[in-house]
Amino acid sequence: MGVFRVELQAGGIAHLVMDHPARKVNVLDAEAIADLEQAMGVLERSDGLTGVVLRSGKSGTFIAGADVSAIGALTDREQVLSLIRRAHGAFNRLAGLACPTVAAIDGVCLGGGTELALACDARIASEEPRTQIGLPEVLLGIFPGFGGSQRLPRLIGLAAALDLILTGRSLDARRAEKTGLIARAVPAAWLIERAHEHLAVLARRPAGQRRDAYRPRGLGAWFVDRTPFGQAIALGQARSMTRARTGGHYPAPLAAIEVLERTLRLPLEAGLAIEAARVSDLVTGTVCKNLVRIFELSERAKKDPVVADASVSPTPVRSLLLIGAGVMGGGIAELASRFGITVRVRDLKPEALTHALQTARSLIAERTRRRGGRGEAAREALAQMTRIQPTLEMAAAGRADFAMEAVVEDLDVKRRVFAELEVRLGHDAVLATNTSSLSVDALAQGLAHPERLCGFHFFNPVHRMPLVEVVRGAKTSDRTLVTAVGLARRLGKTPVVVSDAPGFVVNRILMPYLGEAMVLLEEGYPLPDIDRAMRRFGMPMGPFEVLDEVGLDVARKVAGVLGRAFPDRTPPATVLEKLVAAGRLGRKSGLGFYRHRGRDRRPDPGLCAFLGLRRGRKSPGPEVLAERMVLAMINEAARCLEEQVVADAGMLDVAMIFGAGFPPFRGGLLRHADALGLAKVEARLTSLGAEKGERFRPAALLKRLAAAGGTFTAPPASA
Repeated sequence: MGVFRVELQAGGIAHLVMDHPARKVNVLDAEAIADLEQAMGVLERSDGLTGVVLRSGKSGTFIAGADVSAIGALTDREQVLSLIRRAHGAFNRLAGLACPTVAAIDGVCLGGGTELALACDARIASEEPRTQIGLPEVLLGIFPGFGGSQRLPRLIGLAAALDLILTGRSLDARRAEKTGLIARAVPAAWLIERAHEHLAVLARRPAGQRRDAYRPRGLGAWFVDRTPFGQAIALGQARSMTRARTGGHYPAPLAAIEVLERTLRLPLEAGLAIEAARVSDLVTGTVCKNLVRIFELSERAKKDPVVADASVSPTPVRSLLLIGAGVMGGGIAELASRFGITVRVRDLKPEALTHALQTARSLIAERTRRRGGRGEAAREALAQMTRIQPTLEMAAAGRADFAMEAVVEDLDVKRRVFAELEVRLGHDAVLATNTSSLSVDALAQGLAHPERLCGFHFFNPVHRMPLVEVVRGAKTSDRTLVTAVGLARRLGKTPVVVSDAPGFVVNRILMPYLGEAMVLLEEGYPLPDIDRAMRRFGMPMGPFEVLDEVGLDVARKVAGVLGRAFPDRTPPATVLEKLVAAGRLGRKSGLGFYRHRGRDRRPDPGLCAFLGLRRGRKSPGPEVLAERMVLAMINEAARCLEEQVVADAGMLDVAMIFGAGFPPFRGGLLRHADALGLAKVEARLTSLGAEKGERFRPAALLKRLAAAGGTFTAPPASA
């Protein structure tokens, strides 16, 4: 059975149906492209065709894109170029059919799926929430290479095309209609009927005018899309914004801008040739391979079995009891309610409940505004708010399927919460702690059923950070773990299962990094230089910017936990102690390592004098400063791996990228160590250890791998 088939309908209409027999969703792989070529031959030889509808044979999904694993495996540029040109040829044959063509989109339509739809004369889509249309290739280190960079600007204009190609974001049907990406958004039940009707509309147009094309609305749009000067301004702005956003570390968006600049006034076929050549360069590059690896690892975290026993099933979570309000509680409540879960938020203080509701309401309002603010979006927002129920009492706790605490980071306080909860919850309910540093096993002491307790560590802000560390204690049951991971996945998060160790994974690796930054500060290196060094390395924020955002009081508690656990290699948190004692807690107090006013952050010229630090030491250069901090992370990551705090190097890399912002283009912390060479990493740690002390002593696992010529991960493919 083929991937594409042709189904003849009444009135001379043919359906070109994609239904990949070997996959749950349609993916454009080499087999699919070969089969599309055969299907095009059938259509080209058919007499009396009045129109063709491109549709999916899989209910609720269109085409998910190209085969990501194949992209990761391709290392020969000529092979890539041949595959792309073959896809161009097949898509061009669809675009060149003598009869009208319409893509009927229902469900996910991404990447190559969108590019195949762009080859049709017009597109209509179902207005179901499952329908998402976009070109996310830039997130994999490439840009649309099956004709998307050429056909999209011709359809929606240069400015809108740049936005979609450079961000990789997708649109629902209503927004796609407003952009001009589709002709109509219709109810799913009427999709095929409306597609047939649209074929008739196209058939009434002259043959050369059937294809939907961009028509500028207003003088400004005309200036940008129809004049060389306007195009140059749009491309220049896109290039400046891209460099500012990516630091130049990601070649794909800049390459996309370059291709658009070169091809805007060229015929389609010439533009496709340039597109193919440039995408082939990117596919075989290290950044693409690293980003594909992270994508595949994140999919593994979202889909792989959690425990060996396949018969263990999760408890369905319909209601969540959340103990502890405030900003974190409000973020968790908004997230859970968004996914249809009733959330009962309990706190002892009415003002805390008010704060949590305000946080949730503002997040819901922002999401609603981005979706247009009316109609279905407004109704969903109202329904979501009704699912959040504040209370000062523990009443109705017995109806909760999942109970989570997000109270102050104090062992005794949390134990009292769990003792109060356990006697009220149903026997199937799961207990979870949102602690960032306290031991799950210590929290379980005194519980009658410690097997019900796990860690469920969100990162702040909840609505933006994709990672959840699901912490398995010594007595956590399989059912508890499966339920917690299932809930994280339902909430759209990427769960990484970790064992109950000090700091878990992300904070344990981050604290040596942050600690080394503070040592550099104490040695006299300028704070702005230290932060700038890590931003140049690719981190979204420098270490002191991170500390101010997290809160210096929170950082001090985590540093205390890790200092007690690993006293031989943890520098004393003297700087944090001084700042917290003075009430300098970071952004939330307006003063920390920086001065804060609203969103504005400025250096504090009196910081060094306040801390009694020497100043004016000349910076040795950003690479030298960054190396010390990054090596501290690599060394601690090796220890985490050796102690089996996390399953493997891949899951550790996922945790550091999604929880700490480690630069994805480097493929993860341990992939970066492999790229440096473990023998070199060990040598530099040994040298620093001789100069700076025990904290740089190479981890045993790192030494063994370096001696054996091994790696933490498979080596990255390179051009």
